[in-house]
Amino acid sequence: MSALSLISVILLMQASYFDTQGTIADVISPTCLLIGNDKLNLADVDASGLTARQYAYLMDDLRSSLIGKNVLVKGGYVYFDLTGSYNSHSINEMTQKEISDLKEMCLFGYDIDC
Repeated sequence: MSALSLISVILLMQASYFDTQGTIADVISPTCLLIGNDKLNLADVDASGLTARQYAYLMDDLRSSLIGKNVLVKGGYVYFDLTGSYNSHSINEMTQKEISDLKEMCLFGYDIDC
């Protein structure tokens, strides 16, 4: 089997592990992405408790960093498609971490309009 054939087989095996793949067309909310024409609710992401200013900051950041990115989807979890592999941390985890960081900044008195 040639190296090119082996790479193709590996990519097919990985693709079958995921439910779907596509490109993020929009960030509807911190908990919902538009991937292609399909809305996907993200599992384990909770943006409750953010102020309006924190929410707006989060949405601006998510839109600028996610729209147009190719992703792989498994259930309610989304991973960056890194062409032949995927990031082990889901977008869900990254988003929830950013939410937690924003909330923590308020506890320590940073100017995020808490």
